Amino acid sequence: MVRNNGRVKTKRALTENKNSQKEKTTSQPVPKKRKTEQPQELNKQDEIRILREELEKAEKESREAVQFIAEETRRLKRENVQLEDEIRDYGVELRFIKIKTDRELVWKTQEKEVLVKSLEKGDEADRADNDVFAREENISQTYIEAINNLKEQIKNSNMTAARAMASRKACEMCQIEFNENFNESVPKILPCGHTSCLGCIKKLLTDGHVRCPSDRWFTKLNGSPESLPTNFAAL
Repeated sequence: MVRNNGRVKTKRALTENKNSQKEKTTSQPVPKKRKTEQPQELNKQDEIRILREELEKAEKESREAVQFIAEETRRLKRENVQLEDEIRDYGVELRFIKIKTDRELVWKTQEKEVLVKSLEKGDEADRADNDVFAREENISQTYIEAINNLKEQIKNSNMTAARAMASRKACEMCQIEFNENFNESVPKILPCGHTSCLGCIKKLLTDGHVRCPSDRWFTKLNGSPESLPTNFAAL
């Protein structure tokens, strides 16, 4: 019984809430539409004033544009002058570089020609030197042959002179033949074994010493040069 009463109460409450909401919605007033305000029409003076303001504004903008264009024109002219100066400077520099390169090219060409000529002269000088060396070598060879021949002749002449000297038995120092009849030409034997005439031994005598003219050996004499033995084989 309790549960049924609760269900009945809840159903009644729901229906009452629905009815109250319907009443609220129906009781609210409907808002009225606002009237749109139409713009007021301008009179002629206002239109003229607005047009004048717009015209002044346009003239101001035009003056500013003209001033800006004039400033830009002056700036561009200055830049153009600077560019012309730079182009002129570049042109002068290019001409200077061209002149310099042309001169260097001429100098290098001249140096090359001089070098070629010097090389040609060097080749000619080398050929001339080779010819001179060949002639000098031939001359030196001729001189060598002549010297060898002369040496051979001198050798032969010395041998013949020695043979003649040996055959005639003369003193090696004064080339005078030994002679027992002439006191100064008597052959005397020195202690070293060589023979010389008495006159030469007397000339070589110094403080009791005699230097042999053949081997340059000093010999002390115990007596006078006449006391030396006589070489009878040389007579």
